[in-house]
Amino acid sequence: MKGKVRLELTDAAGARLAVRRAGNSVLRSGGRLVAELFSGQGTAISHMAVGINGEPEGEEFATVALSNAGEGALVGPTEVAIPTEAFSIEDDAERRVVVVRLRATLPAGSAVGTVREAGLQAGVVADGAVLYNRVTFEPIDKGGDHELTLFWEVSFPYGDLQWLM
Repeated sequence: MKGKVRLELTDAAGARLAVRRAGNSVLRSGGRLVAELFSGQGTAISHMAVGINGEPEGEEFATVALSNAGEGALVGPTEVAIPTEAFSIEDDAERRVVVVRLRATLPAGSAVGTVREAGLQAGVVADGAVLYNRVTFEPIDKGGDHELTLFWEVSFPYGDLQWLM
């Protein structure tokens, strides 16, 4: 698996104010989520969230939730549901990967403050969400009249994957 994300901050008129790109880290909980889905259990990715912790992921890949507590906490909702139509799936036979793309937007009034991390979740934090992945990036200052849109791309390889072992 390989993932990447592009973030775009826009103002009320739709003008692009900032762009960030980052690589994806699948967390231990994300690996378990995929394994559970494979076995007919678990919950699909349904939400995107942002937080304030800009520290890179540790070697254990054990982060269970994005941070939004203490000094610098974001104001307003930090999670947004991802509608089914926001997902697209294509088979890239040349690269031998199945690519999932999705787009999610935190609207004006949500997650106001300095955003440093983002992730995809199965469910919402209040109900015990499972954090699939996490990316950190150069801080983005999101104002109350700004929208933050994240474009995710996750590639799942196929074919002889013995090289992974």
